[in-house]
Amino acid sequence: MEWSGQVFSWIYQYFDNMAFLLLAASGLILIYGMMGVINMAHGELMMIGAYVASAAFYVGAPAPVAIVAAGLVAGLVGIAMERLVIRHFYNQLLSSLVVTWGLSLILSQGVLLALGPSTMNMPTPFGSFSVGGFSFGVYRMVLFATAIGLIAGVWALFRFSSFGVAARAAMENPRMASALGVDTKRVYTATFAIGSALGGIAGALFAQTAAISPFFGQNYTPMAFITVVMGGGASAILGLVYAALYLAGVQTIASNVFNQYVGYVSIMAAAFIGLLVMPSGISDFVQKRRARRMAR
Repeated sequence: MEWSGQVFSWIYQYFDNMAFLLLAASGLILIYGMMGVINMAHGELMMIGAYVASAAFYVGAPAPVAIVAAGLVAGLVGIAMERLVIRHFYNQLLSSLVVTWGLSLILSQGVLLALGPSTMNMPTPFGSFSVGGFSFGVYRMVLFATAIGLIAGVWALFRFSSFGVAARAAMENPRMASALGVDTKRVYTATFAIGSALGGIAGALFAQTAAISPFFGQNYTPMAFITVVMGGGASAILGLVYAALYLAGVQTIASNVFNQYVGYVSIMAAAFIGLLVMPSGISDFVQKRRARRMAR
């Protein structure tokens, strides 16, 4: 039955890689994909979430409570960032890149000075199971289910709630939305806070699989940006899912045929090729094809 273990291993790795991309990019899809802010401090929000979750866990809080606390603290940090700095640089992509990169350095170096370079760890829960002689961690599948739940929750929030309607209006045409009574500044702050909170939650979830350090977020920021850009802006959340499906598939194949390093590099190569074919991202490409079919 070794073949069954091999087949399941590929499927397991695919879901694991997809969960990694979805969680890493879940907060960034709001901040960059919808608000147009290149938030280079996204990884540091994940790092803050990881530290908060670890601290809460070791003072006796259950892991779910620690994860929620991580999201809340990261959300509050996001509110402070947006009100003090980010709101002055909307619709200025290069300026927002430089400013948030500075915030990234301040946060990572500040944590390094405050806590030192030593790493922290959280135990990985749920144990493991075996298929065809191969052992697999249950928690990785929990991460995938959680990623799907978070993405579905964000989609439902922005699709069906009154806040979501106001937020989409403010992102697409802020002047018109303001004229209709929408407090665009408050909407921007709330959206940035939700994106930051999602980053903190992702960091808390990843903290149970990796060592936590002041530079924890640097492992996730590049993949998050690649996934969001590959997804495109025509339908940001749906585009994120498309991109994760595509990139995780490429990474899984490359990792099994070659090695983990080639699998990591293959994501960048796949995104490069994908953006050559679909310069505006997958969601825009799908939307245009759908429009052509309806026009026939």
